[in-house]
Amino acid sequence: MNDTSDASAKLRHLWRRNSLIWLALVALLTATCFLAYQRLGALNGPVSLLIAAMKAGLVLALFMELLQARALVRLTALLGLVFLFVLFALSGTDFLTRP
Repeated sequence: MNDTSDASAKLRHLWRRNSLIWLALVALLTATCFLAYQRLGALNGPVSLLIAAMKAGLVLALFMELLQARALVRLTALLGLVFLFVLFALSGTDFLTRP
């Protein structure tokens, strides 16, 4: 009987945690949509990128559980981000060198 109550408590905790994360992501999405119609001038890009980084951080750390993952899984995620950075950097250099 104790195992069932422990499993039930863990399941409730998981649902509560995931619901809070989802609400945070929805709030950030709402902020993104709201700020899209505001005149921020030069701050428009950095603010949008900051919100996107916060959303990505929530997904990576909490939904993908990278904080509790083994070192090899974290290394693989980091290498994926490094590869993505290299792709963006190479695309940027191609764009900047065209006449």
